[in-house]
Amino acid sequence: MIRLTQAYLALAALTALFVGLGMLSMPVAFYGSYGIDPTLSPSLASELRSPGVLLTSIGLFFAYGIISPRWRNFALWTAAVFYLGYATARALSLALDGIPSTGLLVAGAFELALGLAAAALLLTQRRTITA
Repeated sequence: MIRLTQAYLALAALTALFVGLGMLSMPVAFYGSYGIDPTLSPSLASELRSPGVLLTSIGLFFAYGIISPRWRNFALWTAAVFYLGYATARALSLALDGIPSTGLLVAGAFELALGLAAAALLLTQRRTITA
């Protein structure tokens, strides 16, 4: 179970780092692939770039959970909340704002899968402990 959790955290970390660093270092190319133009105003660019620091930071935390047994379970809980939170926000936006680009729909499905996988790992760990 430890190896599976570490593999999951590696995927969660790489995903958050890839997205976060893309937002920070290449916002025009990153968001342009979703049909969003951050060059329309400095305020928009700021709003779109700022989550990149959060995603990069949380990706580093997920990576730390791979090597630190003490923090592994908390990293897994954080991943579940983080990715399910993103998926929930995308579902809400879908209901309120309409259908976004295909890329954002795929991102939402991937976030939901990552969040559910973390939740499943947590439930499996709980059953193992209580059994």
